[in-house]
Amino acid sequence: MRVEFSFGAINRFRSACQILQKHYLQNIQFLVYTKNQRALAHFNRLLWGFKPTAFIPHALYDDPLVQHAPIILCQNESQLTQAQQWLGQPWLLNLDDRIPPITFSIEQILEVVSTQESCRQNARLRWRNYQAKGFSIQARELEQPSPI
Repeated sequence: MRVEFSFGAINRFRSACQILQKHYLQNIQFLVYTKNQRALAHFNRLLWGFKPTAFIPHALYDDPLVQHAPIILCQNESQLTQAQQWLGQPWLLNLDDRIPPITFSIEQILEVVSTQESCRQNARLRWRNYQAKGFSIQARELEQPSPI
């Protein structure tokens, strides 16, 4: 299993939306995970309007149409496990401060790390936890928009 850390996000959730959009356009399905209900609700709202022209079809796990969504937002292990069965071989976007509870096979995990020191510290802990579990880890710097 591979984990890719994307460092340097000015706004972690907005950058995560942009990354999801890019991968969605390549027909990659995703599970999005955080156990923080408020953060998940905030991310759900951002997916609807982070750009005026963006449309990323997604659903919260408890949505009646969730089985038809290519991106499913989850907040616990049982939701992740069930949603993974609906999607087949999705990637996972982790928005939690800890590594996600993974009890199934997943191809790739994406981690978005902001420039805030607390976010960077939590990412370092996740990195070490992934390493201890034997995951293959890659790091990259996010491209920053040029000033106008």
